[in-house]
Amino acid sequence: MLRVRHLYIVLLLFTLAACEGGVYERSEFAPAPESSVDNNVNGTIFTSGNWEPHLPAGERGRSAGNHRAVVTIDSMQTTKPAVVARIEWRRPDKSPEDKALIVFDAATMDTIKNVFVLGIDNHAGTVAFEPRAESDTYLVYYMPYQTTGGYYPKVSYLEGGNSEAGEDWFSSLDNSAELRALAGEEQVNAREIQSVNDFHSFFPMEVAATEDEVDELLSVEERDFYYFPEDRSRPIRMRNMLPYHWASRDLQPLFSGTARRGEYYTFQIGIYSPDKSLDDVTVEFRDLLVDDDVSIPKTEMTCFNCEGVDLHGNPFTKEVNVDAGTVQALWFGVQIPDDAEVGTHSSVLTIGATNAEPQMIPVRINVVRDAVDNNGDDQPENMTRLAWLNSTMGRDPDFIIEPFIPVAVDNNTIRILGRDIKLGPTGLPDSIRSYYSPDVTGITDTAQDILSAPISIVVRTGSGTEQWRSSEFEINQPHRGAASWRVENESRSFTMLLDGTVEYDGMLEYELQLIAKADLSVEDIEVPVVMEPAAATYILGLGHKGQRRPDRVDWKWKVENHQEGVWLGGINKGLQYVLRDDNYERPLNTNFYRNKPLNLPPSWYNEGRGGIIIENSGRNVTATNYSGSRSVAAGDTLNFNIRFLITPFKPIDTEAHFNTRFVHKYVPVDTVKAWGGTVANIHHANEINPYINYPFFNLDKQSAYIREAHRKSVKVKLYNTIRELTYKSHELFAMRSLGDEIFNDGEGGGHSWLQEHLRDHYHSAWHAYRVDDAAILNKGTSRWTNYYIEGLNWLAKNQEIDGLYLDDIAFSRETVKRMVSVLHRHRDEVIIDLHSANQFNVRDGFINSAMLYMEHFPFISRLWFGEYFEYDLAPDYWMTEVSGLPFGL
Repeated sequence: MLRVRHLYIVLLLFTLAACEGGVYERSEFAPAPESSVDNNVNGTIFTSGNWEPHLPAGERGRSAGNHRAVVTIDSMQTTKPAVVARIEWRRPDKSPEDKALIVFDAATMDTIKNVFVLGIDNHAGTVAFEPRAESDTYLVYYMPYQTTGGYYPKVSYLEGGNSEAGEDWFSSLDNSAELRALAGEEQVNAREIQSVNDFHSFFPMEVAATEDEVDELLSVEERDFYYFPEDRSRPIRMRNMLPYHWASRDLQPLFSGTARRGEYYTFQIGIYSPDKSLDDVTVEFRDLLVDDDVSIPKTEMTCFNCEGVDLHGNPFTKEVNVDAGTVQALWFGVQIPDDAEVGTHSSVLTIGATNAEPQMIPVRINVVRDAVDNNGDDQPENMTRLAWLNSTMGRDPDFIIEPFIPVAVDNNTIRILGRDIKLGPTGLPDSIRSYYSPDVTGITDTAQDILSAPISIVVRTGSGTEQWRSSEFEINQPHRGAASWRVENESRSFTMLLDGTVEYDGMLEYELQLIAKADLSVEDIEVPVVMEPAAATYILGLGHKGQRRPDRVDWKWKVENHQEGVWLGGINKGLQYVLRDDNYERPLNTNFYRNKPLNLPPSWYNEGRGGIIIENSGRNVTATNYSGSRSVAAGDTLNFNIRFLITPFKPIDTEAHFNTRFVHKYVPVDTVKAWGGTVANIHHANEINPYINYPFFNLDKQSAYIREAHRKSVKVKLYNTIRELTYKSHELFAMRSLGDEIFNDGEGGGHSWLQEHLRDHYHSAWHAYRVDDAAILNKGTSRWTNYYIEGLNWLAKNQEIDGLYLDDIAFSRETVKRMVSVLHRHRDEVIIDLHSANQFNVRDGFINSAMLYMEHFPFISRLWFGEYFEYDLAPDYWMTEVSGLPFGL
């Protein structure tokens, strides 16, 4: 016995020594939430029924809905003419009294015809129905709906009422008097509230507290606002109600959570003021401490709602305002070091507002010995990837994708792959030339002019045309992928500040500021672009389908048209330009342009006076970009911004093109090989990429497929873009807490889950009904872009994807540059296809897909322009709209 005791002590000491020495295991699982939530709410059990939906996803028709109450009666009640059931559902939807109830016999699933609703509100409903003698269990579905089905379902909830009750049955009960008596004397309480499955469940964060429960909770202490610490595993979902989960416990004085070493740990605090709005909410951090020593500096902490890094890599702060009676979730993140001390790390958060007293909230993070790889990003359900929202990955200024070459500067001439630009005294181009062969398969030594005359900015006043005196300038090249310059130009009445940039792909961008020196009337400000006829054979844009350029184009600005410029070109030389101002924001596209249309540029638009005229002028073609007459005051600044794209971008590699064969279907790898495929494109809505634009489910199967494909010399790329996002994304509610920063505001509607859980302020989008995946619109101009770039890096590193299938694009060329940069970290060759449905329609503002996406073409491998293109039109249409040949694709 003594020997055994000694052995036990030795083992114990060895274990303690190992712990003190910092030996730890890598963990694949996050610690459990600090406390579970009891699903028994005042005697009603909230659970999942896991029944087969009454209406298959995508079908048109009626459904009993996703939520039901289970009512059980005793044998005595089965013989009565009516049973009154009270259902304490604590539902979060608006106007529940307007929605119908449907009662089923649970044994046979026959509908009970005689039903009378005595009362419905968010807290509970009372319903009478005629029982069957042989049945003791009934199912009350309380959110039945009808749907149009399809890819864009329109779902409406059936209206309530008592018209279904039989007149004889109702009369036999002395109308409602006997029913109300039964409600007071022999009422049956529903024993369970069930959802069709866990995903549709309201429990626990959408099971609402009553007004009395909230009043009792808050009556303990009067404050300007109240805070509610919450675990990351239970995202705050409701804005207009408090969850019963909060009301059933005392006000929590602190946040306490458990994190692993190396983890990016997140948590949330809900703030709520019942009677007053909170203006400009602020958050202050303190260092995390262990035994009074700084363990994690406050610089490692952030509140995603109050600050961040935008898609351009710039830090920003946000103003957070909270309306009275609404809940605002504040999401926090902190990086736990790999070598963090095991134990409790303590800090204090201070949350305040300009019109409310600040409150200090203690924070206790218990760091356990287990460690996690990749900051915990391999388990996105733990919200570790919220850190991706503030990523700056993919911004290497020296990265250049093949076959492009570094920008070369020789005096005032800038050379890029197959093209050069010579700058004139004002900083605008004197000449732009192409060296591409007629078939765009190579680069020659022979220069071909695109311009017939220098580009200039012409300002006409009552005193004549302004004459520019230009300062000397230098072309700077801080990195090999770009060159820039600044020129100060002076005339009698204006100062013109010009900032120009050329990048290696052929993007030539100008920011032109015209600053008035005195009050005066301006007859016109215009920029003529005079081109060689062979470089203006075809036209795209300004309301013209791809075709040979007509003799004259006379175009005016209209907000209903997604039109801001034109492409004029031949096969091996051409120029696209767009006219913008500082108010430019990328509009929505692909069916949604009118939800967020173009901001018309004040400088060029000039209250409808501006436009573009393209016409033959002697032996040349002149595109006159004019703005019309206006009055300016001294000091007024006008921003005439222009972005050019010089085409083609790159030579076509015909050997690689014809030796690459795509299989656009998820099929076994051996089938891909048998069909002659060299690249498998994995669309969404299948086993290994089930949910749209969130390819982070079924990862083991996805990885196994890709590894097998690589063994058999097949490349694999995934459907993944930005425009809409699945409702299955783990971070959905955290991102909803950011307001309309990431998701587009809208009128709601669409799939039943969206209406029941998001309720309002979203824009419904695609429904992939094969996997019952619904999506909402998100923004390619938001921090989601940073998340997306990090996600691509993770997929290339961990899943070994070879590229992407982009289904239309809702982001800028800067984002595509970041994409190819991070993918090339892990792959020598990256394949990116662009698919588009024809955007030349009223919904999309009559813009040509090639015109819209031309800025992305340098970084794209090939085009797949499909739905709604007019393939029966002339070859000129095929050449310009579909083929990609004039652009090097």
